[in-house]
Amino acid sequence: MAATLHHPAVRFVSRTGRTVTIRPCTPADAPLIADMYRCLTAETLYLRYCSSGLSVSGEREAARLCGGDPDDQAVLLALSRGEVVGVAELGRVDEETAEIAFLVRDDCQREGIGTKLAEQLVEVAREMGFTRLQAYMLAENYAIRRLAAKIPYPRTWESRWGEMCVTFDLSPALALR
Repeated sequence: MAATLHHPAVRFVSRTGRTVTIRPCTPADAPLIADMYRCLTAETLYLRYCSSGLSVSGEREAARLCGGDPDDQAVLLALSRGEVVGVAELGRVDEETAEIAFLVRDDCQREGIGTKLAEQLVEVAREMGFTRLQAYMLAENYAIRRLAAKIPYPRTWESRWGEMCVTFDLSPALALR
């Protein structure tokens, strides 16, 4: 069983008035994550996994998210009314770099949940000693592109074949805000 990430829980109210708690994922959260995956549309899965026709198993993703090595992976959950409404994850690429990804349940998108998950995930990345974050996305995924633009660190963009990669430099002492 994987150890649990130590990061304080954060509560906030979304743009629509939904009370949300962001906290580290634990192994006991697997059924809640699997339930969230059953609520996702094909379009949301396509945008998250950059592939159509991909069969995504909520149970497999829940096991992957809940069972990773805490030295190489961190997962934050956004919960509301006992349900997972969002997931933010980072995975080690090398000693300085982690890849990040976000997923917000369809009926909870555009409420600021992704933005709050991103803020917390950047804090976790810095706590884990990462100085660079990378996020891969389809060029047509405007929601994640807007989210990336809100992360207050210097960034570079690369684009090819309809896919984009944004790399954030977390090493400066001060954020851009």
